[in-house]
Amino acid sequence: MANKLTKTTVDGLRPKADRDAFLWCGELRGFGVRVKPSGVKTFLIQYRTDHGQTRRYSLGQYGRLTVDEARKQAKIKLAEVAQGRDPSTARKSARQIKTVAELCDAYLLDARAGRVLYRGRPKSSYTLDIDEGRMRRHIKPRLGRKPLDAVTRTDVERFMHDVMDGVTAVDVKTGPHGRARVTGGPGAAAKAVSLLSAIYTYAMRRRWVEANPCAGIEKPADNKRHRYLTADDYAKLGLALRTARAEGVNGAALDAIEALALTGCRKGEILKLTTAEIDPDGHCLRLKGTKTGPQMRPCGKVVLAFLRRASQGCNAWVFPSSRADQPIVNLRKPFLQVCAIAGLEHVTPHVLRHSYATTAHELGYSELTIAGLLGHSAGSVTARYAHHVDQALSAAADKVSTLIAERLSEGWLRPVSSVG
Repeated sequence: MANKLTKTTVDGLRPKADRDAFLWCGELRGFGVRVKPSGVKTFLIQYRTDHGQTRRYSLGQYGRLTVDEARKQAKIKLAEVAQGRDPSTARKSARQIKTVAELCDAYLLDARAGRVLYRGRPKSSYTLDIDEGRMRRHIKPRLGRKPLDAVTRTDVERFMHDVMDGVTAVDVKTGPHGRARVTGGPGAAAKAVSLLSAIYTYAMRRRWVEANPCAGIEKPADNKRHRYLTADDYAKLGLALRTARAEGVNGAALDAIEALALTGCRKGEILKLTTAEIDPDGHCLRLKGTKTGPQMRPCGKVVLAFLRRASQGCNAWVFPSSRADQPIVNLRKPFLQVCAIAGLEHVTPHVLRHSYATTAHELGYSELTIAGLLGHSAGSVTARYAHHVDQALSAAADKVSTLIAERLSEGWLRPVSSVG
């Protein structure tokens, strides 16, 4: 058996005229040094992949690395091999990724395959669609062409201020019925930098870069409005929904808006809701795809009755588009119409979710219960149940949705001229 590699043994290794010569360490299996006929000596490891293929991975030239430094690197790489990784293939992949844009594409590819985790679980397709939009609209236009390892803290700060100042703002058509309105601002800048940081953290784990240029960046506050609907606002919204329906606004879109108000669900969860996800016996929605993965969302009786009526005649989607084989993809226009009729300002679909939580708080429910009603991943009571929703949550959902439905129906008592 060969002896442990030392400076003396490496110095004593002589080249062969017609081929490479190798000297393997007798202490650390797979660690060795290769000398070329030219006399250049390079440290390396040799290993087998999970598929039985032999690979060699160069650690660096002798002289630039000492024997002890090379041994430390060899232990790290051999540990990766023991975990099922292939350092040689990873290095080849890294050589193909030279710019920030290429890194974004690699991150997104791995994330969609479930190989990038957020809080211990893969990101949902809904979240990744948002990430892809931020890459395409903010990160790639400003940083995409820069070499992967050349981005500095100054570059990130300049990028952040550009997004804050609206440099990346755009208003473009994305299809026959789609439109992208990117405005920028503090909130968009903070989220774009957070995503860029996550992308560089991913690159560090793959050993494509040595440092994260986003580390320590002070991000701006996003100036979130804590807007919620009062009882009077709900009455205006209810009357506006009925007025819009009478004026011929898309009925499925109006149903979706009302469902958002009654359930506290996220917009994407309602727009993609299928008839198969409604479980009247379980008093819940069995959502297959949410921001934090599959969830059971407790529902009150008034909600289940409303969804039953809304889904009559629907084969798959509860809120179908004009093409019955697809769901509604955008509520922006009908939502703005309803808010205009109601005279409600600064109201978005997410405000309906926040208002649902506020109503639950008015009824005296705890933060833990409200988290369960909204399906929050942190502290969610529903996460502890595999097959049913807790009766206390079901009862809470029933009371909250009933109160919201009553407030919406109060619009019947108001003349149209008083709305807004």
